[in-house]
Amino acid sequence: MSRAAVAAGATYQSAERVLALLTSFDDSRVELGVTEMAASLGVHKSTASRLAGVLERAGLLTRSGRRYRLGLEVIRLGTLALRNLDFLASMQAAMDRLSQQTGETVNLAVPDGPAVLNVAEVPSSYILNSSGGWIGRRTTPHAVANGKVLMAYGAIPVPAHLDRYTGQTITSPDALADELAAVRRNGYATAVAELEEGLVAVAAPVFGTAGACVAAISVSGPAFRMLPESLDKLGRLCAEA
Repeated sequence: MSRAAVAAGATYQSAERVLALLTSFDDSRVELGVTEMAASLGVHKSTASRLAGVLERAGLLTRSGRRYRLGLEVIRLGTLALRNLDFLASMQAAMDRLSQQTGETVNLAVPDGPAVLNVAEVPSSYILNSSGGWIGRRTTPHAVANGKVLMAYGAIPVPAHLDRYTGQTITSPDALADELAAVRRNGYATAVAELEEGLVAVAAPVFGTAGACVAAISVSGPAFRMLPESLDKLGRLCAEA
């Protein structure tokens, strides 16, 4: 193998490690130490430390004591990415209208590999609400209404393993298949205390110009306001939005 090919292979491996390091941060791992990074990447601590240093100098990571968290440059890039999603602008009026009709939190979510990525939100007008912190958050699809929509319409795959979050979470593949059939039949999905106790949501599909489901629009709020008898109406409002 030529020297140039070896160098190209090493560069490709370094790029893969950088990307793996950045994407290893999530809601449960907002800060990582070098030892955790090394274990996640399967490399020596010195290699992980060197990669973290490169990302810190680029503003993609910032140091918090002896640990690292995502830097401000990630926010800038994420904002640019969201700004360039044309359908976000086209959905804003529908989200605002749905917010005015319900008073509850309205979210827009898109497929992100096997997960659901929340990309836009209109906060609730109530003091007690489920607003805030959803933009940029990934969720597993089977426990959330927008995830059920994306699975039902083929935008993301059904997970092989169904984690339990509450006593109401669907963990049976057969039960989930029945649920997704109901979503297609009704045109909307519900999730009642399936991700978190007391949290209720309904969602409906957003179709692109080619007719495929490209996103899901949802309304979420506390169970004492989003009562079982109101979910059908809320689901239809989402579908009409």
